[in-house]
Amino acid sequence: MAPADGLAEQVRAGSCDHGIKRRQLYLTQEQMESVAYGLWLHRMTGSAAEANRFGREYGVVHGPATAGNEGAPAVDGLPSAAGAAAQGGAGVSGRG
Repeated sequence: MAPADGLAEQVRAGSCDHGIKRRQLYLTQEQMESVAYGLWLHRMTGSAAEANRFGREYGVVHGPATAGNEGAPAVDGLPSAAGAAAQGGAGVSGRG
């Protein structure tokens, strides 16, 4: 699965607050789901911390086994990406 359109550009354009060592990104729902997929792949290599935190903070997780169809993002008891965005959660701080 290729990264969502424009994701690389958004990552490069993100601002960094060196004082708190955090990067701030503004992503679309599709881009957030792409990030969740990348973190899921990273989890499969043995590091789940990033994927767990992303799911907890932004409500977007990837899990083919729970999604009902292969490759679709799953929402495991968390608000949907659209719901998070509607609540002002469209900005991704990059904390973690």
